[in-house]
Amino acid sequence: MSSLARFSLVSLAATFGLAACGGSAITSTTPDGPAAAAQVVSVSPVGGAINVSTAGPVVVGFSHAMHAGSEMYVTLHQGTATGTLVAGHAMWSADSTQLTFTPTAPLAAHTMYALHIGGNMMDDAGKPADLSKCPQFGGQAATSQMMSGGMMGGSEMGSGWQTPGGNSYGMVFTFTTQ
Repeated sequence: MSSLARFSLVSLAATFGLAACGGSAITSTTPDGPAAAAQVVSVSPVGGAINVSTAGPVVVGFSHAMHAGSEMYVTLHQGTATGTLVAGHAMWSADSTQLTFTPTAPLAAHTMYALHIGGNMMDDAGKPADLSKCPQFGGQAATSQMMSGGMMGGSEMGSGWQTPGGNSYGMVFTFTTQ
């Protein structure tokens, strides 16, 4: 069964909220125990993409199942990572390896958007997701300079957003609509 989250524009600091979850997660293991932390293996649209459909979903794929509730550390903003949050619906795939966000209304034409993935999203084994492959998909580290100034109270700089090493607040992927 999939998890469903709804984006809200109640405040600029709002993030994904878990609306429902159920079923069981599939844990990725090796003969020696749990596998390495889940890696981001795909992002669509990729960072730097242009002429992206105004109706299309934003999709992030992981190498194995993610923890229900970790979607709260993924947001879509108009403009930069400190811009207005975009309203929509987020759903995990049945195996919790793919998060799909579909905007409630079409995105604005000829406009830049920023997908922010928090640095401490957890996989189903409780390990922070490995974001090291994100630059391959056009992602860039969300530095404190990038994140400061726009978010009320710096909500996307708090617990769950910072990478375990403390050197960034996750990754940001920007794209421009058609």
